[in-house]
Amino acid sequence: MRALVWFSFLGLFAAADAALAQTRKTAPAGPETRYFTYLDEFMDGEADVVLKQVRNGAAIISASLDLCYPAPKGSDRRDRIATDLKIGGNTMTGSATSMLDNTPVEISLTQTRASGSAEGFNLTGSIRIGAQAIPVTSKGTSDSSEKDFADSKATDDLIVAAPAAFTDVSPESIAAKVKLEAVSEFVKGLRGTNIFVSKDSLAASCENLRAGAQVIRMSVNPETASATIAQLKSRPGVTAIGWSYGDLELARAIRFPAKDWSVEGKIDSAKIGTALTDTLKKTFSAESATSAWDAISGKYTIKFKRPSAALTSFGLTETLEITAMAAFDRPGGTDAILLWIGYPSSETADEQPGAKLLLSDTAEAEGEDQGIDDNGAVGDLAKYFKAQTWDENTSKFK
Repeated sequence: MRALVWFSFLGLFAAADAALAQTRKTAPAGPETRYFTYLDEFMDGEADVVLKQVRNGAAIISASLDLCYPAPKGSDRRDRIATDLKIGGNTMTGSATSMLDNTPVEISLTQTRASGSAEGFNLTGSIRIGAQAIPVTSKGTSDSSEKDFADSKATDDLIVAAPAAFTDVSPESIAAKVKLEAVSEFVKGLRGTNIFVSKDSLAASCENLRAGAQVIRMSVNPETASATIAQLKSRPGVTAIGWSYGDLELARAIRFPAKDWSVEGKIDSAKIGTALTDTLKKTFSAESATSAWDAISGKYTIKFKRPSAALTSFGLTETLEITAMAAFDRPGGTDAILLWIGYPSSETADEQPGAKLLLSDTAEAEGEDQGIDDNGAVGDLAKYFKAQTWDENTSKFK
């Protein structure tokens, strides 16, 4: 009997422990920060939305809205508002003035748990931008944790002030991070210089507006990159400047000693251009070849002509065009040269005397992959220059 009572007590204790463990497991963890990063169908999906909330379960404790949107609608230009919202049960309201255009914005949102969903929410209401009231009808909207949100927003502008070698960055490509208020004057100051400016980098992205700085991407002759960086570094508003990613694709580059291909610390562009043209003329079985070197970009453009192998019976001519670039393998270095070549492009035309056959590409053909076999051009150049090629397995030139 005593044994029975004792085991009964043990059973009660075990049940109590299990219940306590279950209670601890299901108990709310307390206030938690969550993020909504989209509103379904809002502004046709063109808006970048960050609705941040602190919630205890489903109860909203505080909220803020960071809204970045096209201004005007359909353009690449962006404007932004960021404001705290007033909480009234499951409603969120607020007002703000946009960052660039000073447009008044009014927010009125209601949040409810989506029917049949343990995680999704319905967000309804409207956001008025200027005179336009835009409805919000986002059903079953999911949110994310603070960690997941931070991971999704992580960006790498890749600006390296002093690269040890041109492997992660490209010798012709430079980038400057400039405070938003100084971008206009910075870009105006590039007029009349031998600096190419990436058009895509001129429009401030939502990330730029949130960071308060914009990355302006440029390309120059690799020989002038160091001097250009030193000159632009002192411009008002520049917070970082250096080399960045660009045209250099290591799988299509070779590395060789500079001794026979440079003069007084400068690359012998004419000599390399001649070697490039002669070597690739054989590679492509071309009948003729011409090359030009652009002193502003530091790039070669080489054209090869050969009979069209695919359309031999028509006597057509295929013209191949390829771009190349030579640079020392690191800033300030003069011991080794990197030589990069792009992928060839092709054009076929009737170049016979007399009446010409007019050729056109169909829309279907234009949409297809028009990759051209380069006949092992990188390998042929490596043999000629007695050069190393890039080893993907070791991430080194060998």
